Amino acid sequence: MIRNKITPDELIKRIQTKPDEDEFISEVMESTEIIPLLLNIIQTDKGKTKFYCNKVIQIISEKQPQLIYPYFDEVVNLIHDSNSFIKWGAIITLSDLITVDEDDRLAAIYEEYFDLIDSESMITAANVIGNAWKIIKKNPEHENDITQRMLRITKNTYLNKGELSPECTNVLIGHVIDCFDKYYDVSSNKESITDFVTAQTENPRPQVSKKAKVFIGKHVSTPIGR
Repeated sequence: MIRNKITPDELIKRIQTKPDEDEFISEVMESTEIIPLLLNIIQTDKGKTKFYCNKVIQIISEKQPQLIYPYFDEVVNLIHDSNSFIKWGAIITLSDLITVDEDDRLAAIYEEYFDLIDSESMITAANVIGNAWKIIKKNPEHENDITQRMLRITKNTYLNKGELSPECTNVLIGHVIDCFDKYYDVSSNKESITDFVTAQTENPRPQVSKKAKVFIGKHVSTPIGR
């Protein structure tokens, strides 16, 4: 059990004993004064402990985002982290924090956050795209802009090991279709989304063409033949 007034060094030692993840997360949710210590470890640790802390913060943000929300700015700082795994975790965590964003902190980071769709990193873009529906449901006024950014995905350039990768684009198209599926019914861009997804029924990546056909069959009155 985490005791009160634990020091950062003591917390690191506790984590290095590899505590049961579910039990540790439950303890942190009960002893919320540990949360800023975990965020500090993520920013300063030179070893692997930061990755465990990052995962804990991410899971808590999904389960009880209101516990992490007071540290919104600290999480924003992590999307600039030089370590990709920390950056990706922060992107997902922010999408959960925005679901309880009653102070509209999203406004200050909106452009910065969604510009990551245009990142050359497929995984960075995928984490934004894959969680954008949460933000749309909380802030439907941004639906048109976010949808338009995702519709432009085929015009973006993504790299794999420094080389232009059309396959990365196809993977991201699959993530876009998954995201559209979660809010299509409330979208103001149904026609544009339908046109985009219909075009992907011939995508060279089999998983993507299958997703597109399933989407059309689910959401459009005249489904594409399978």
